[in-house]
Amino acid sequence: MRTRLWWIYLVLTSLLALAYVALPLDAATRWIYVLVNCSAPLATWIGLVRHAPQRRAGWLVIATGLALSGIGDVIFAAHTAAGSEPPFPGLADVLYLLAHLTIAAGTAMLASRAGRSAFLDSAVILAPLASIAYPLVVQPAISAGDSLTATVFAIVIPSNTLIVVYCALALALGIELRTPGVRWLLAGLLAWFFSDALYTHLSLSGTYTEGGLIDLGWMAMPILIGTAGLHPSMVVTTPRRSAVNALTLHRALTLFGAALLLPAVHLFWEPSPDDAPLIIGSVLSIALVALRLATPIHQLAWRAGHDPLTGLVNRSLLMDRLALSLGALPCDRSTRVGLLFCDLDHFKNVNDSLGHDAGDQLLCEISTRLKDTVRAGDVVCRLGGDEFVILMPAVSDEEAETIAARVVGMLGRPIRLSDGTEFFPSLSIGLRTTDDPAADPDVLMQDADTAMYQAKAAGRGRMVRFDAEIRAEAAQRLRLDADLRHALAHPGEVFCVYQPVFRVDTGRLSSVEALVRWQHPVDGILPPAVFVPVAEAAGTIAQLFQVVLEQSLAEQRGWYNATGRWIPVAVNLSPRQLDDGTAALVLAALERNGTPARQLTIELTETGLAEPHVVEAALGPLRRAGVKIAVDDFGTGYSSMARVADHGWDIVKIDRAFVAGIHRDPARRSLADAMVGMAHALGMVSVAEGVDNAADLQVLSQLGCEYAQGYLLAHPVDAAGILEFASQPGVQAQAAAESSLVN
Repeated sequence: MRTRLWWIYLVLTSLLALAYVALPLDAATRWIYVLVNCSAPLATWIGLVRHAPQRRAGWLVIATGLALSGIGDVIFAAHTAAGSEPPFPGLADVLYLLAHLTIAAGTAMLASRAGRSAFLDSAVILAPLASIAYPLVVQPAISAGDSLTATVFAIVIPSNTLIVVYCALALALGIELRTPGVRWLLAGLLAWFFSDALYTHLSLSGTYTEGGLIDLGWMAMPILIGTAGLHPSMVVTTPRRSAVNALTLHRALTLFGAALLLPAVHLFWEPSPDDAPLIIGSVLSIALVALRLATPIHQLAWRAGHDPLTGLVNRSLLMDRLALSLGALPCDRSTRVGLLFCDLDHFKNVNDSLGHDAGDQLLCEISTRLKDTVRAGDVVCRLGGDEFVILMPAVSDEEAETIAARVVGMLGRPIRLSDGTEFFPSLSIGLRTTDDPAADPDVLMQDADTAMYQAKAAGRGRMVRFDAEIRAEAAQRLRLDADLRHALAHPGEVFCVYQPVFRVDTGRLSSVEALVRWQHPVDGILPPAVFVPVAEAAGTIAQLFQVVLEQSLAEQRGWYNATGRWIPVAVNLSPRQLDDGTAALVLAALERNGTPARQLTIELTETGLAEPHVVEAALGPLRRAGVKIAVDDFGTGYSSMARVADHGWDIVKIDRAFVAGIHRDPARRSLADAMVGMAHALGMVSVAEGVDNAADLQVLSQLGCEYAQGYLLAHPVDAAGILEFASQPGVQAQAAAESSLVN
């Protein structure tokens, strides 16, 4: 019952309104009209108490206006019931005027959350109506010859009706209309407007009669507003922000149509010789449209040049400011233009661990600190992601370095995120300055970017100044990257040689390590140290690994076909390839070549062990399939025996730094002894790299190191050279048996 009170009220009051129209007009039926109208403030008050709406003050003001209107009806009905003509203007008319203004104010309060755009749009639409009302209402009222007070009231009453319509339009344009409460309210206000407008027209023409359909419209206003007040959805007046803040095509057409209404009316209708009202209305409407368009145009222009998250300028505006700064350089080259290209170190860790909201909060805080650190005329730009650029329009080299140092210091302070986490930011910064007014802005940005990457490569959290050598290195990297991509697409340019691995005690061939080489068309044969870092940085390292793996397995199959035994092959894996696709790629290559998994070893440098869970996820399927895993260059990276023990790898390769000179260096001998002992204790075998001295090899034999490779034993050779090693008389059977120790 309580939940359907609004429905009961709507039905009962509607029946009373119909009865008022259907029954003969007399003193009794006039009080039906009063009863219906006076029920509305009570219904609205009950709704306020029951539902506690968000915009309580607005509904309270509307209820007050309904009460004023109801009191006016009581006074008016009292005069007619007594058989006297109500005075005009009288107290009832004053109350009606106050009711209009009060209900309009309450409606405006409900629409206030929508922002000024809704009120501007409402004014654009209402301006033509107000202008047309002048020749239709104001001029006839003035010409009627009534008293001044009567004339003022005759003009003010329709004016107040327009104010109600204005606030109703603002509510309709700025609030979601999905809730019944808002719809009932707007319907009541519109019914009030149409009844007032029709009454004004009939009064001026002297044809109004009491008790007709106009009275039914006046009764619809309190019925519908009272229903809105009782409905549970009155608690919600949600701003339609998407339609308010963004000027949609539908709304723009509506506004332009409203602005063009008066000129169109003037073409077909000449209301009076005086065109001033229509002209003023047209000018006002068009001016309001221009004012309405100013905000979206300003926002559009701002967004075109600024980052929406941080409010900093974007790349487009930065390049414009950079070009202007270069053009303003003096001819005597007494000052320079500087760029600081900043990249936030380890930002991805924040997004991955704390979420993108925390990442956005961090970027906003970084932006604020950068703006507070630079000079007044400097420009701070966010390129995107975690990259920022600071443009210093007039600066010396010393000032630029001072600003860079200040930025590094300011960013070094910890940032506390909303969840309480402390983040210690650091920036890798590339500095580029120039005094050449003809410098290319794009090239300057690229130079600063290149210097920033040099800062990252040097250990992050520092500033590197761009110079010609850096540019040459960057150009060389770009050239090598392009040439390497071409080489990977043309078989034969990238090829493998093989470093033999021998038993220390017998000197017999045990296995081989595949080493990649590049037959560059201009630079000749290039070692991996030249192009592998380029491939890692450019993202082509996986293609390079696949080429090496496929060639190694194919030539291993050729050795097997020629000798009848498998020669194990080791292939190096970059830490950049520790992802879910590596295991599938390797297992597919083994299947294509028909190679037993135990005949392949994947070598991973010790730096690749930094994240054990990542290594396990990427290489775990290979170990379970039988592929062996070797820790390459052991002792040069994250030297943790516990970490190696946790993974349970198969082979430990001792770096040449611990092998060279161990015959004369007790410290190196002790370290090598510990590494070999650790490998044996963990069930792994040891391989010594870079053995170039016979005395060192003898010490390794004494320490129990099983395998060795180096120039003392053999230089890297091609596939045919490995076949010669494997085909030496008397070596094949013994080597096959001995190689099972490492297999």
